[in-house]
Amino acid sequence: MSYSPTLLLGDDVHFEQDAHSYRDADGSECLSVTQAIQIAGLIDYSMVRPEYLEVARRRGELVHQACALADKGEDLNHYVLPDLLWPYISAYLSFVAEMRFLVNPELVERRMIVDLFGHRIGMTPDAVGTIDGVPTLIERKATSAAHPAWAIQTAGYQMGLRAARVQVRQRMAVQLLPTAKYRVHVFDDENDTETFAAVYRVAAWKRKHNLANLSKLAD
Repeated sequence: MSYSPTLLLGDDVHFEQDAHSYRDADGSECLSVTQAIQIAGLIDYSMVRPEYLEVARRRGELVHQACALADKGEDLNHYVLPDLLWPYISAYLSFVAEMRFLVNPELVERRMIVDLFGHRIGMTPDAVGTIDGVPTLIERKATSAAHPAWAIQTAGYQMGLRAARVQVRQRMAVQLLPTAKYRVHVFDDENDTETFAAVYRVAAWKRKHNLANLSKLAD
């Protein structure tokens, strides 16, 4: 697979974990897909107490890391994982087995910066693979409540992957529950890509006019 010289992948992408920011080859900061969604107002956690939000964020981060290791073929028994993570991990492993999700290890948590709408956009899709032969994008969500913005997030990722010459024909979020069960959300509204384009333009406008502080937003 060949990539355009304007595309940055993996180790070529400078990602600052503390600030949750992507930086281009010249050091300039790039708006990310999830930052755009937050800045535009589709997701708002301002009413959640910070200590609860931090617990949920940390749990989700650890679940993502563990599932990514499993997707890359690692044996999780070789890792010391908190007990509270295992129901979510078990739910994901059940999804992979029951849905026959064949993951592409090279496209697991792969950071990238792509050109969209004349802008440089950062993104880290959770996993890309196939289900019954259909190229599929999967987003893992370790939460008890589904959110409609997931459809727009996956649409942004699908557009970015297409810019990276990775074809995706199906978008899904797999909601991982503390009961070790999962729910699959399939997003097939063709208008989602137009909605993401509008969301990004609003976010870029707010950023241009100093109405968004990227350092306070998580990716």
